[in-house]
Amino acid sequence: MWVITVFEKKDIRIFEYTDKVEATKALAKFKKNAVLTYTK
Repeated sequence: MWVITVFEKKDIRIFEYTDKVEATKALAKFKKNAVLTYTK
């Protein structure tokens, strides 16, 4: 599972993806303060 974690001013948002390509495209939409990680 691919996870995008977005750090905003006081919030943390998490998005889960099963496909790396889909997660990478979604990550590109966030301008900054986002991390893409992989977990089993």
